[in-house]
Amino acid sequence: MSGRRRRARLGQHLLRDDQVLDRIVEAVPEHPQPILEIGAGDGALTERLAHLGRPLASVELDEGMAFRARRRLANNASDARTVVIEQDVLEVEPAEALATVAASPPYGVVGNLPYAITAPIFRKFLELEAQQPEWMLVMIQHEVAQRVTARPGRLSLIGVSVQFYADAALLFPVEPGSFDPAPQVRSAVVMLRLRNEPPVHVPSVEKFFEVVRGGFRSPRKQLHNALSQGVWLPPGGANEWLTACDIDPTRRPGTLTLDEWATLAWWREEHIAEYAEQQP
Repeated sequence: MSGRRRRARLGQHLLRDDQVLDRIVEAVPEHPQPILEIGAGDGALTERLAHLGRPLASVELDEGMAFRARRRLANNASDARTVVIEQDVLEVEPAEALATVAASPPYGVVGNLPYAITAPIFRKFLELEAQQPEWMLVMIQHEVAQRVTARPGRLSLIGVSVQFYADAALLFPVEPGSFDPAPQVRSAVVMLRLRNEPPVHVPSVEKFFEVVRGGFRSPRKQLHNALSQGVWLPPGGANEWLTACDIDPTRRPGTLTLDEWATLAWWREEHIAEYAEQQP
């Protein structure tokens, strides 16, 4: 199998546009935390990050790509401590990765994320309890970037999930021709600055997302129907629930703010015992 076909199969689209590479590096926050890079590829971005002079642990799953990245770094030495780790990023423990460059949290994440595992990568790093990054500067599919940074009215499950943990901003789009091989869709670079505390008070993270996931299980339906199908309720329970929270039952899930989802989660928590008694 050719290198290009193998990269495409693995979801790897190597960034070749020098201007885009430079813009990503320019967007890296100036405070000197170490960096964990997701997906070294052949080291084009890794090389530029190394010249920032900060400890850099770069994770790359593909053996051949990891070899090429190490060779590039060896030929373009910098003062930074830089290591390419051959591992699946979903299995990486950030503290262990940073220890290879004599560093430790707090840290930031930079990466060109494989489209197929964008959501699992977000989930992994955003939900870490003791090893969360302070920020994530990542390239993702443009459509996903729009959902991640959407405001109420166009929110989705991934938008609520990311914004619960981080302030999200779409920095700039990237055209398919900037990559080899070229993907069939546009990309975008986003910055996530993780919050010290969630932006809303919730009964628990788990209970908050039980309600959110239930609502977005049928995102095109009106809320009273979406919640009736996504969360067990007695007959008429959804309308009662929404009315009690001053939320119009005919609204769509994507129109709710995080505050409104939190209000729904609290009301359900306060009345869950009553509902449990009615459950067959």
